[in-house]
Amino acid sequence: MPKEAYIFLGALVTAFIGLVVAKFTSGVQLQIAKDNSEKDIRLQSERLADERLKNEIALERDKLEKLHKILSVISFENSQTMSYIQSSETDLSDFRKRYIENCDRLHDALAITDLYYPDMSEPIREIFGQANCFWGYQEGVIKIDIKTNEQGWQSNMSKVLDAGVSINRHVKNLQYKIAERGKELNKALQRTNR
Repeated sequence: MPKEAYIFLGALVTAFIGLVVAKFTSGVQLQIAKDNSEKDIRLQSERLADERLKNEIALERDKLEKLHKILSVISFENSQTMSYIQSSETDLSDFRKRYIENCDRLHDALAITDLYYPDMSEPIREIFGQANCFWGYQEGVIKIDIKTNEQGWQSNMSKVLDAGVSINRHVKNLQYKIAERGKELNKALQRTNR
């Protein structure tokens, strides 16, 4: 066989081997690129899911904090201490203005619970009912002169105190639930901080 044929065959074999190696290398590079892009997509999806969860947790924590603060004010406004402070008031227009503010806070609390925590809505409604009793009987305490009608004054004061105790009990139970939910949210937030 002539020398040129060997050179030609050598060139063909080298070209074929080069083609096979190039095809193999190209396949490996494509697989690496595919694996990297899948990894990037997975990481991006996880990051987006974590961000979404963090945003949802932030919103929920904000609502829980607002609800907790409202309940604290409601508990104080409908307490034995406030009843005694209000008993010395003689201006019913200021008293009624505070009653309306109290109702506004309860409406805010009810809106939060109806939208975000339906299982807490019924206790808020019960607080609302007891608050109406509290303020109604408290107005009676303010209007009645204890010197001329001690029994009527005592009866109203007793009902005010009973309503206040009921409100405080509901508030404490709800604030406990809020605290427990806060703990759950903290745990969920810690899982996102990987």
